Amino acid sequence: MNPQVWTFRTIDEDAFIARFSPRPNHLDLNASFDFGNGGCLFSARGPEWTHVLSQDRQRVWTVLDGDEGSIVIESGLHYVNRLGFIVTTEPVENRVTYTVPLE
Repeated sequence: MNPQVWTFRTIDEDAFIARFSPRPNHLDLNASFDFGNGGCLFSARGPEWTHVLSQDRQRVWTVLDGDEGSIVIESGLHYVNRLGFIVTTEPVENRVTYTVPLE
């Protein structure tokens, strides 16, 4: 049996924006995490949560409260320490997890 191998990559915010194209939150015009085209953060409640769950999982990212007050964006749908979600135009490759540390 072939074990599934996962690749973990760390990229910076500019590479994340250029490669994956975060989509603005069309349900909340005052959403935070504006990367230049409008706020992209979706909450885990109500219509925003329903929208996130309806998306291809390879286009969903979670904004996480990291260690020592840091904030990171990680590909995939995570529940622990989540601050919200971002949906991107471009998907993540199969069996790859990206981490985007924010300053």
